[in-house]
Amino acid sequence: MHKISLKLTYASLFILAVGIFTSVSISAISHVLLIIPGVYFFYKDFIKKEKPIELSGSSVFLLLMIGSIILSVIFNLDILENPLKNLFKIKYFIIPWLGVFAVQRLIDEDLSPKKKNILINTFLIATTVATISGLIGLYTGFNPIKMKSACHSTRACGLYGMYMTYGYGVSLFAVLMTSLVFLKKNIVNRPLLYIATLFGLVGTVLSFARGGWLGYIAGVGAFFFKKNIKVFLVSIVVLITLVTTAFFTSSTVKDMVSNRSTSNDQRIAFYLTAYAAFKERPLFGWGYRNFEPNVKEIKKKYNIAYPDFGGHAHNNILEHLASTGIVGFICTLGFFVTWLMESYKRKDLTGILTFPFVVSFLTSGLFQYTFGDGENLFLLMGVWTIFRLKKCSSEGTP
Repeated sequence: MHKISLKLTYASLFILAVGIFTSVSISAISHVLLIIPGVYFFYKDFIKKEKPIELSGSSVFLLLMIGSIILSVIFNLDILENPLKNLFKIKYFIIPWLGVFAVQRLIDEDLSPKKKNILINTFLIATTVATISGLIGLYTGFNPIKMKSACHSTRACGLYGMYMTYGYGVSLFAVLMTSLVFLKKNIVNRPLLYIATLFGLVGTVLSFARGGWLGYIAGVGAFFFKKNIKVFLVSIVVLITLVTTAFFTSSTVKDMVSNRSTSNDQRIAFYLTAYAAFKERPLFGWGYRNFEPNVKEIKKKYNIAYPDFGGHAHNNILEHLASTGIVGFICTLGFFVTWLMESYKRKDLTGILTFPFVVSFLTSGLFQYTFGDGENLFLLMGVWTIFRLKKCSSEGTP
């Protein structure tokens, strides 16, 4: 059972590397494979304490957040159309939480440098291919890998069916890649890293997800902030110069930033609707992932703009406030804050790479509900799982 669990863990990571930016269905297989080793090593290392792993603040708050999701469903059974479907969404959080125990064992016992490089290279290649396929679709109207029309005529989508989901996800990927480039360490194949970074940036820009742009800028700024405050200040000046130049020289960029008052107003309407929903059901909210189905009704009830335009809250914190109430809001915010603090305090290579990622995630999450999309959650929680690992090399990185 021990050897099988190690093999399943590696297979899970490999499938995840292939699927994060290519297919939700493929990524889901990685979770299926991780369940057995996650439970097995949780029992051996947390219950039996063979190789104990201490729970960090983010681990505790993630468990509390899962609990708040369950409570929000239980206390809203009367308005939920399919409570089990809503409850089943905790898989995106509970499996990565258990996965920490399995991946740590894999790192300690069975992850050779060759296997590690296979995982990293697979992730970079799969993500780059997905972006290239999406770019071909953007400029030809046909996505060659999906074998169907591009999801949008003017915005890059990668292999996703929604340009916003792709834009926010690939911006997080670009932050990780840019941080690796600036580290100037031979952790991964450098030519492959440069190619992946280039296409990650191109995908981020051409998705025209403004929140993703802001997240990228904040993430790269956070990298320099942690490494060198002087370089951080210089980078801020450079970024402001580049953004200003792009705004005044590119009509497309200018249009995306300044001529989208309708989009801006719609987001504000969603924010107001989320707050109105919270006031109506303040303790446990409307039930996890049940805010969106009720948005139109709440807008009409409280005379909020765009009453016929539905959707989620377009904000990670407000979405949890509306769907899980003050209980879920506190737990979710606690998870975000503790993960941010832990990544900042961690001085090894894992901390250096994760801190910009978390800053980018928190920043872009102010403008889009990235903590609910399955595509983005596989990436977000995958990074959190790796972050939770103990030091496993002299450089402190898996």
